[in-house]
Amino acid sequence: MTGRAEAGQRVAIVGGGLIGLCSAFYLEREGRQVTILEQEAVGSGASRGNGGQVVPADPLPAPGMISEGLRHWFTPSSAFYVNPRRLASLLPFLVRFSLHANQRSYLAAFRKLDELNRETGRLFDELAELGIGSGLVRTGNLKAFQEQKTARAEWDAARRLAGLGLVGEPGEFLGRRELLELEPSLGDAACWGFIRPDVRWGDPSVFVDQMSSYLLSRGVTFVERFSVDAISEGPRSVTVSCGGDGAEYDAVLIAAGTRSRELVRSLGHRISLIPGRGYSFTVKPDRMPGYTVLLGEAHVGATPLDATRLRIAGTMEFGASGNGVDVSRIAAIARAARPFLSGVDWDKREDEWAGSRPMTPDGLPYIGRLGQSARLFLATGHNMLGFSLGPATGQRIASLMTGAISDAAVASFAPGRR
Repeated sequence: MTGRAEAGQRVAIVGGGLIGLCSAFYLEREGRQVTILEQEAVGSGASRGNGGQVVPADPLPAPGMISEGLRHWFTPSSAFYVNPRRLASLLPFLVRFSLHANQRSYLAAFRKLDELNRETGRLFDELAELGIGSGLVRTGNLKAFQEQKTARAEWDAARRLAGLGLVGEPGEFLGRRELLELEPSLGDAACWGFIRPDVRWGDPSVFVDQMSSYLLSRGVTFVERFSVDAISEGPRSVTVSCGGDGAEYDAVLIAAGTRSRELVRSLGHRISLIPGRGYSFTVKPDRMPGYTVLLGEAHVGATPLDATRLRIAGTMEFGASGNGVDVSRIAAIARAARPFLSGVDWDKREDEWAGSRPMTPDGLPYIGRLGQSARLFLATGHNMLGFSLGPATGQRIASLMTGAISDAAVASFAPGRR
């Protein structure tokens, strides 16, 4: 299964989000005839509504999340919320998630993600040379905290990870005066902090538009409002259908975010994947920050999209149904962020958005072949890291699909892992 397939192979990508778009980029570059099948509009959902940061990817299940989080998991205003009405269906996932929330599993998963992180900077640089993501800013991420103890613990953790070669060395530990000299837009709650230098940021919608335009110019076909309801593998091709309207392809990549689970299940396979809803909105501060800012205890990120719009993003909500905006969750994010930023009218919020991210219990994405199939592949489960891991995932899955690498090269992310 590792031989190179013939050039010109017809490939369908089910899902036109960041992962699907980046996969199309690398498949087209290898001479494939690529068609993207998207149930809504290409690049919609979390691809545009995310926090706009490209960071060294780390797994969500982290040490302390269970002991600290259980007190707040069922509080609707908390940054990490589990809907108690959905607890029965979520329990198998949450149990597996809990088993990974320890130091040993966290570092093991981080090292696996580093297989992709090591390629991220180079790949984004190459894309920027083509005009894709060329506007991403590289001043880094400023992490601001109210409590010195919390800030120091985060700084120490960042230094330990840097010592392991998993992230860049954080900047020096800063007090209130140094923080304000660095970033005058900070509010009264920002008392301690530091800079993570290895972070790029910007408007993800601009990246999506630039990538989409490039792919169209290269002959990639976009089919929108095509909600795939059947995938059938034959001896020489795969048929992908929507309401009885189907087409045959030589290979199919499922990159449909949270919908991927049901599509995979229809093919006789199982993956552990649930939706985790996140929220974002924009405000217009009197003074725009010069960094993307992580508002520590609030668990909220603030990213400048342009000269006037600041995106505020946060929350992980397990068990939410649909993608409707819960105004109480938006209000909770605004209340948590308010003390950390000055000169913001928090009542004048725009672009309120909610959308689901595909969450896995070990914090690792699924990238690889479905079972023993020579024609069916999967790329999903990127948790909150789709923007960061999009190019590295696209490059890796394209290499597998074209036979440039073997299944062993993506074993860390195999869909069949347990």
